[in-house]
Amino acid sequence: MNDKTIVNIEPRVKLYLCKCHSFTNASDVACNSMNISYKVREWLQRAFTEQADRINESYFYDKNAREFYSVFITDYFLTDPNSVEDYPNSPYSKDELAVLSERVNRQESNDPSIIVVPRLTVEERKDMMQAFQNEQHLHDTALQNLADAEDGRTNLDFNNSLSQEVSDQWQAFKWNYVQDKAERFCNLQNINLENVTVWKDEKMTTMTLDVTEKCQELIETANQEITVATKPWWKFW
Repeated sequence: MNDKTIVNIEPRVKLYLCKCHSFTNASDVACNSMNISYKVREWLQRAFTEQADRINESYFYDKNAREFYSVFITDYFLTDPNSVEDYPNSPYSKDELAVLSERVNRQESNDPSIIVVPRLTVEERKDMMQAFQNEQHLHDTALQNLADAEDGRTNLDFNNSLSQEVSDQWQAFKWNYVQDKAERFCNLQNINLENVTVWKDEKMTTMTLDVTEKCQELIETANQEITVATKPWWKFW
């Protein structure tokens, strides 16, 4: 093949990334919203109920700092030592970015002081939904079908098909169920919820990438093959 291969790359790509945090008033039955312990438990509630295969955000515990924190997909760009981009909307100060970078490096080196906070498995989600129906004596085919079809990708809300009264009961049940799972995890990891903190939760959810600066120049070899060296996207998807 003698013809040259032409590759067109859009020079700038804007990413809009979703960070959806949904909290309910049901948690008020267990904790005081002004209490630090409540903030930690609320964070754990979100971490454990994150959709099973969602890649936007991952959750961790830093044993050295006794602090929970999350890493959003854009954080990998912000902490990339080879990045030449300037992100004016970064939510981190210089010191905070240094902390985040150090933690990401420890994650990638499998440092035992960084613990992954788990999410409910698909089976645990199904069990929770089934247990709620059994407790409330709900014999509804549609609700049962939703529980049976749970695949880890829902918001755990029975597809908004519950009445307000039953929905409130579900939120309270879900809070208690997840908190029990979280406490078991913390006990296993020797984490005292009364003596830990949660790192800042503000994230950069929009960024513009210069693709030409994220890739090396296209190199056309003698046999017309094209090689592109890219950023290690495996880090977040």
